[in-house]
Amino acid sequence: MDNQERQIYLDYAATAPMWPEAVDAMLPFFTERFGNPSGVCKAAQDARKSVETARQMIAKALGDVPPETIYFTGCGTESDNMALTGYVNAVRSAEPEKPIHIVVGQIEHPAVLETAQSLKKQGVAVSYAKPDADGVITPESLKAAMRPDTVLVSIMYANNVVGTVQPVKELAAVSHAYGAVFHTDAVQAFGHVPIDPAAEGIDLLSASGHKFGGPKGVGFLYAREGLKLTPILNGGGQERHLRAGTLNVPGIVGMGEAARLCTASMETSSVRIAELRDLLEQRVTSKLPDVTVNAKSVRRLPGHSSLTIPGVTGENVVLMLNLRGICVAAGSACTSGETKPSHVLLAMGRSEKECYATVRITLGERTTREEIETASQALIEEVTKLRRMNLG
Repeated sequence: MDNQERQIYLDYAATAPMWPEAVDAMLPFFTERFGNPSGVCKAAQDARKSVETARQMIAKALGDVPPETIYFTGCGTESDNMALTGYVNAVRSAEPEKPIHIVVGQIEHPAVLETAQSLKKQGVAVSYAKPDADGVITPESLKAAMRPDTVLVSIMYANNVVGTVQPVKELAAVSHAYGAVFHTDAVQAFGHVPIDPAAEGIDLLSASGHKFGGPKGVGFLYAREGLKLTPILNGGGQERHLRAGTLNVPGIVGMGEAARLCTASMETSSVRIAELRDLLEQRVTSKLPDVTVNAKSVRRLPGHSSLTIPGVTGENVVLMLNLRGICVAAGSACTSGETKPSHVLLAMGRSEKECYATVRITLGERTTREEIETASQALIEEVTKLRRMNLG
C-alpha cells in the first residue's frame, strides 16, 4: 500500500474526492453516449437530455429555482468572472454614460478580487467591505462601502480560509436597498450548507463541482430570472447565448449527481462533520492551550478549522504532517505557492507572524473519527517537536 492510499486527507477546502455514484454516472458519456448536446441527431438529443437533467438537479439543490437560471461553466473562477464582468458590461451597454461602482469583500477569493481589479483598470470604481475579527462582513460594514452609483456587490457565501458563513440575506438586503445586484461566490458553501437564492435575495451565485464531490473542470452560475448579463466568451450560442463552447457533458452529469447526493445527505453529514471538527479542536487546544481557533465564535462551515499555532510556521507543520501521511494546508490552495501572508487573515486583523503560524484543516464526507484522533495526536506531537527544536 503506497502513501497515497494510506494518507489521511484533511484538505477538503482545496478539493473533495468524487462521489462514486457521480463517477458511475459520468462514465457512459466518455464512450457510448458521447454526443454533442448542441447537435440534432439522436446521440446529441440523448446528451442534451442528460445535461438538462443535471440542470434540474442543481436547480433543486438551490431551493427549486427555475432550471433555466442555471448556466454551466468550466469552473468557479469562470463563473465569478461571468457574474462580475458580465453584469458590469450589461450595465455599460444599457447606460454607456452611467458611472459604475462595485463593492467586493476584502476576504474574497482571487477569482473575485482579480476580476474587480481588472474592472477597475477599465474605469469601474471599486470599494472593499471589511470583515470583523471573526471574518464576518456585517451589514454595517457593507453600508459603509456603498455609494449611490453602486451597481453590484460581491460577498462570498463562506470563506475558503477560515470557513466563516456570511449573513447573506442581510447583505443582499443592503445591496438591494441601494439598487445594486448581489452576487455571492458559493464555491465553498454549495453542497455543504442549505442555500436558497429566492429566500436570501441572491441575484447571482457561483459554484464549482469539485468542491462538493463532483469532477474538476466544471462549475455553474445561477442568475435570477430577468437579470441581463453580457457574455464574456465569443463563439456559439450555447447556454442560451451566455456561455459559448461545447458543453462538458460528462462533467455536468457528474456535478448534477454530486449536487443531488449532497442535498440528500446534508442534514446528517453536516452534523457529523461538525462534531469531528469540534473534537479535533478540543483535543488540540487541550494539549496546546495557546492555539487559537479562528472564527470559532461565529457560524462556520461544518468542516472548516483554522488554527493559529504560536512558535511554529504553518508551512513546517504541513510538511511534517505530510511525512506522516496527513494532508492539511497552510492557507488557500490557490495561493499555496506564494510566500506572502493570507490576505484573509490580515483583513481579520491578524499580524503577519500569526498568518504564517496558521494551519487550515478541512474535513469532509469521508472523514472518520479514527482519522481525527490520529491527526490531532500527530499535530500535537509535531508542533511540540518543532517548538523543542526551535524550528517553527
